[in-house]
Amino acid sequence: MANRFKLYFLFITISMAVVSCRKDTPPSLSQQQGSITSGKCLLVCDEGGFGNNNASVSVYDPTNNSTVINAYTAANSNQSLGDVLQSVTAFNEKYYLVVNNSGKVVVCDKNFVRLTTVSGFISPRYMQVVRDNKAYVSNLVLPTNSNQTNYIQVLDITTNTISKSIRVDGWTEQMAQAYDNVYITNQNKNYVYVINASNDALDSIYVGATSACIVKDVNEKLWVSCNANATNNISAKLVRINPVSNSVDTAISLQTTQNSISRLSINGDGTTLYYLMNDVYRMSITATTCPTTAIITQGTHTFYGLCIDPADETIYISDAVDYNSNGKLYRYQSNLSYVGGYTVGIIPGFMLMN
Repeated sequence: MANRFKLYFLFITISMAVVSCRKDTPPSLSQQQGSITSGKCLLVCDEGGFGNNNASVSVYDPTNNSTVINAYTAANSNQSLGDVLQSVTAFNEKYYLVVNNSGKVVVCDKNFVRLTTVSGFISPRYMQVVRDNKAYVSNLVLPTNSNQTNYIQVLDITTNTISKSIRVDGWTEQMAQAYDNVYITNQNKNYVYVINASNDALDSIYVGATSACIVKDVNEKLWVSCNANATNNISAKLVRINPVSNSVDTAISLQTTQNSISRLSINGDGTTLYYLMNDVYRMSITATTCPTTAIITQGTHTFYGLCIDPADETIYISDAVDYNSNGKLYRYQSNLSYVGGYTVGIIPGFMLMN
């Protein structure tokens, strides 16, 4: 699939009045049959159309094989969630919904009843809990900010307030914690930034390309997806960071300058990587070369999200369809047997198995 990070950045850097293929009136979402249970569930962040204020949450229950669309609105008297639901974090029996273009984090209980809203974020993308009372929130660079000045904003989880801003220039994306350091990808800089979670001191690791995704493996090492750059003839690659030395110890080229990884994921054992490059690929953390054959091909679909169940390695893939109508969710067993497809909200992206 096309790299939607770049597409989204293009949407933000041009006027909101630009003509697009979207309908003038966004389609409404109805709640499907099913209910939110206290057991295992897959949360799907339905981004909604940029500027359309129609972000939503879909919840898939694999035990009952049922799906609830628009769970947040249904739990909050038809209240709108906001504009572009980028990601969700689960912590202390709460969900933290990161709503990008609305500049807020919405805190809910496990039934998606809103508890509070934390406003004042720049353009939040992802949240990383680093202490029981502290989380980092990454931010997109705003289009008026030509010098790429940006910040990681610190969320005090106890008071639900922004307590601090840490200067990290460029478009910051996904984060992962190893030992007491938080590693932060960056879509504008050729570095992975490192923040000491104890004192917020900033450091960096040169990786030679911009990056978007990061996961931690069974050996406490960090895998980072580095973006392709056709203009500078840079191939997409996976790099592995050793958090003890804070240096790159492995770099695996993906042999293309035209396409980049999205939705880098890892299984529950921390031994196998999964990622999207149009199709779905799978790679052992002990591999020295990238896979050349996809395990699941997108065909006529538009694969956009990916999640691996940590318990049994079930593969969930979201389909953005036309980026305007309701999306789809596809479920595969770890042996790649197809289980079924389900309707979810508009532009289903980030997913979390809780």
